[in-house]
Amino acid sequence: MNRFRMAVATLGLVTAILAPSMRAGETDKETRMTINGPLQVQDTLLAPGQYVFRLTEPDTSHSVVSIFSADGTRLEGIVIGWSTYRADAGDEKMFTISQPQRDQPAKLQTWFYPGDNSGVEFSVKPLASETRHVVKSKQKGRAADAAGNSSSTHN
Repeated sequence: MNRFRMAVATLGLVTAILAPSMRAGETDKETRMTINGPLQVQDTLLAPGQYVFRLTEPDTSHSVVSIFSADGTRLEGIVIGWSTYRADAGDEKMFTISQPQRDQPAKLQTWFYPGDNSGVEFSVKPLASETRHVVKSKQKGRAADAAGNSSSTHN
């Protein structure tokens, strides 16, 4: 019985020592974000609410980010950024968000994890729904945008 207790105590001690290094947030950089207005992250438009950001492949790529619902069960989007650097690593989670412009939502520009100098930078481009798509018109030599306005064809 003493061997069993000693084995359990040893296992408990080893687990307590290794537990901080096994936390999911440290490897995948899990970060929670609450937003009060629409936020664009590349092609993903997030409604106001809470979201969980995680590195998708933390061991191989530090630029693929999965965005989940607040409870972490529903995938809202996967975005690919590129590595960026900051001089002051600080202990705070840091998101850089642009100011909304006219009828455009705010855009997420960078994300850093506390204590890390390296982070993820996201491209800032208009959403597909915000760009004018040119479609072929039935009239020869003319094109129409998604709103039905016709314009000259550019080749």
